[in-house]
Amino acid sequence: MNPLASFQYLERMGASVPALEHLEGELGAALSALTFGRDELSGKTIAVTAGSRGIASLNEIVRGVCGWLKAQGADPFVFPAMGSHGGATAEGQRKLLEEYRVTSEFIEAPVRSSMETVSLDATPEGFPVFVDRLAWEADAIVVMNRVKPHTTFFGTIESGLLKMMAVGIGKADGAREFHRAARHHGYERVIRAIAAKVLASGKIICGLGVIENELHRICAVRAARPGGIVALDESCLTEARSLVPRLPFPKIDLLVVDEIGKNVSGTGMDTKVIGRGVQLPPGEAPEISLVYARDLTPESDGNALGIGLADFAHERLRKKIDFEKMYVNARTSMSHHLVRLPMVLTSDRDAIDFALNVLGIPEPAEQRIVRIRNTQSLSRLVISERLARDASALPGWLLAAQSFQLEFDAGGSLL
Repeated sequence: MNPLASFQYLERMGASVPALEHLEGELGAALSALTFGRDELSGKTIAVTAGSRGIASLNEIVRGVCGWLKAQGADPFVFPAMGSHGGATAEGQRKLLEEYRVTSEFIEAPVRSSMETVSLDATPEGFPVFVDRLAWEADAIVVMNRVKPHTTFFGTIESGLLKMMAVGIGKADGAREFHRAARHHGYERVIRAIAAKVLASGKIICGLGVIENELHRICAVRAARPGGIVALDESCLTEARSLVPRLPFPKIDLLVVDEIGKNVSGTGMDTKVIGRGVQLPPGEAPEISLVYARDLTPESDGNALGIGLADFAHERLRKKIDFEKMYVNARTSMSHHLVRLPMVLTSDRDAIDFALNVLGIPEPAEQRIVRIRNTQSLSRLVISERLARDASALPGWLLAAQSFQLEFDAGGSLL
């Protein structure tokens, strides 16, 4: 076995924008500021979107929205708005929400899951538009989503309220047609066109966008009536883009990722964090020579889309893959490259040792190694001594004084 560097912890000292202390109160205030007339909500059945992306405090957000709607006399219910995720089955999507504690017991409102859709015909450009049938049969829909940069494209709108209308509430039918059209016409153009068609239907009563800070905590809540949703999505993205967590090094030899998953990113690992799978401006992400993925999150339910971004994977990850669910997602999003299997190794020690061989067996003092939990949790890193020499000068980060060695059990698994 090759000798390994010593390591230290590197921790972010705080977020640029603090988390909201009273989330449900902020949600209520944002919705109340829209000044709905009593007749707009009282006695009406309102469908509320809930996605699959692992939004911070998702269950509390959904409960807060439903609670506010009930206080106005409305009858809300929640539906999974997640395209083809969950194996493109109603039960699979319900299970995903349950894993986020979005249950009828917690949110105090029904959760209704179906894969049936209603066709709204097509946009003027010819893009087919679909809406979840249960949501369509309600009196109105509240579109809620986190606004953040997307892992596949750059634009003035990316992952947010418009994308939720274009893909999420369209279920598998909408997701499939969206990705087919986006391949030819571009993501932003198709998102805007389909969302405009959904908005023109009159079914959307308002949009609620939430923003997370670098520590994966909700730091802002914004709401708008239908006529202001596009502008809201654009402004929230500008705000969110500056808060995206990054790896604070220009060059990394080996990135060890403890877990990948659909609740972490649509691509398992955020492409804009690891600099793979998407074209980025120079300096946007580190230059990473090798990526080793160790495990799959339980919330992914076997969908390991994004494993193709890794160079090596642990056997435990491969064993958790549900190829049917992963391939449904890959076929829908036309992301065949994201499901290619990397080299599979049976232990962490073997994987790291082989990676060092590939890198030319650098001396311990020159190894640039970073270990992270996942690409969404970047507030605490494990870094090798070579990177620790540079980290002491990083603003906003605190380097632990004590160094340590990576420890492995008898089977070669990291402790």
